[in-house]
Amino acid sequence: MLDRIDNLHIYNGKGQNYRKWFLNYNFYPDIKSSNMKLIKTHLIAVCLTLLVLFASSEARAQGFGKDELIKAARFLEAKPFDEQAKIIRGLAVKYVIETDEVSVTVCGGKAAEPLLDKKNKNGPELTAQYTIGMAAFKLQNPNNDNELDAQLAGFESALKAYEAMISEKPKTKHPGMDDLVNKRNSGELRNYLDANGCSKK
Repeated sequence: MLDRIDNLHIYNGKGQNYRKWFLNYNFYPDIKSSNMKLIKTHLIAVCLTLLVLFASSEARAQGFGKDELIKAARFLEAKPFDEQAKIIRGLAVKYVIETDEVSVTVCGGKAAEPLLDKKNKNGPELTAQYTIGMAAFKLQNPNNDNELDAQLAGFESALKAYEAMISEKPKTKHPGMDDLVNKRNSGELRNYLDANGCSKK
């Protein structure tokens, strides 16, 4: 799958794109680096790639296009723990990675840290939802090329899924995600994303 990350752009808070680096990176367990932000950026791509593998062979053979992606985004926001959620999530991420219809950029800066925190029990699913939400927004708004609008849509989609998750499983609450929810509720989320490098393509 690593050679098929064609439409998923990965950058850190300073706007540096690491997709090419990711494609050639060896994910050995003895990684040693002082740049933890860089490692977290690449972990986003790892999480998304692995989620694709959860889709069953039969499900992957079925058609999955633009309309299905948009429906999947809404479905996963409301029912992230549905018995079919894992398959739908995998198909949606696979579509985003492989399609020519949409291209998304994952912000790897401070704003995405709660998604990647190892203490966040729903981290991989929320990272996927953020990506799926961005893609759905761009597909529904093809004439809007404002990257910050797309990033905001992605984070808001992830936060909706998070709220549904903790409603069903309260013990999975995460302080970083709660902080993002508070920023959204107070109208500060957009400016927060902009200030943390998520508005650059």
